[in-house]
Amino acid sequence: MPSPHLPVQPEAPRSPDPSAGDFITPELRLPAKASELQRAREYADQAAASFGFSEPERFQFAFAVNEAVTNAIRHGTADQAGTIGLRIAAHGDRLTVDVCDCGPFVDRAADEDEPMPDHGRGFDLMAKLMDEREVRAHPEGTTVRLGKRRRGMSDRAEGDGG
Repeated sequence: MPSPHLPVQPEAPRSPDPSAGDFITPELRLPAKASELQRAREYADQAAASFGFSEPERFQFAFAVNEAVTNAIRHGTADQAGTIGLRIAAHGDRLTVDVCDCGPFVDRAADEDEPMPDHGRGFDLMAKLMDEREVRAHPEGTTVRLGKRRRGMSDRAEGDGG
C-alpha cells in the first residue's frame, strides 16, 4: 500500500505567532524502529517548548508521544518506506500530535483483562498525561491523536502541573 504521507525532512517547529497562537510542524517520518524513539521525544519536546509548555507539561507531552510512537512501532504497520508519521499542531490553547501508521487498529485491551508486566499500559498513561486521546481507524491505517491544553498561569499557581 503506498504511503498516504509525503516524506518530509524534519525541521524545527515554527514558533507560534503570538497573535494567532497556531502553528503546524512539518511531518516527521521515522523509521519504524525503537532506536528512533529519542528523535520522536525530541521532536515533541521541541514543539512543546515552542508552544510555551512548562517543564512538567513538556515532559508529559513528550512521554505520551513516546508511548504512541512505541505502539505504532510495535503494533502498527510501517509504510512501504518502512516509516511512521508524526505531525504536531497548535490550535489556540491546545497542542496536538497525530501519530500515523498504515496498519489496522486492533484493540488489544479488549483481549486482555490485565496489562502484561512489561507492556499494555500505554493508552492508560496517555489518557492520564493528556487532555485528549482519540484513535481513528481509516482505510489508509491508524491515527492516534493526543492533545494537551496549555494551562493558564492561575492553573499553574494552583499546582496542577498539567
